[in-house]
Amino acid sequence: MEIIEFLLASEQMLTTGTLVVLIALLIGNVIADKFRKYEIVDATGAIKLMDDKGLIVLDVRESKERKTGFIANDVHIPLAQVKNKLSTLDKNKKVLVYCRSGSRSAHIAGLLTRNEFEQVYNLKGGIQAWKKANLPIKK
Repeated sequence: MEIIEFLLASEQMLTTGTLVVLIALLIGNVIADKFRKYEIVDATGAIKLMDDKGLIVLDVRESKERKTGFIANDVHIPLAQVKNKLSTLDKNKKVLVYCRSGSRSAHIAGLLTRNEFEQVYNLKGGIQAWKKANLPIKK
């Protein structure tokens, strides 16, 4: 009971509000992970996926970002264009999506699964993680 009184005291309202928001964000992340329909793979997992000759490696970065390097044999569709070009991708193939750090590609991985792509993977850490693992890039 003392904890509740402490948390509801006027001088503690900012702390209490911050605590409630953090708990809500934590619960939201746990729920989102449960409903996520794509897999997150690290660079090693991505290499294993590449054993499948039918794998589509999808780079969703902007064209200027590709100047720093890209994964060989990828398909480049900038993030803003992916929705309009879904029909150019084969829904029956595995798709590995990557960007610079993994955030934009996670968004696109979700978009793909919502559009009936069933084997979708997001490269954790994006091209930065790929480079950090000393894996080959094309320029």
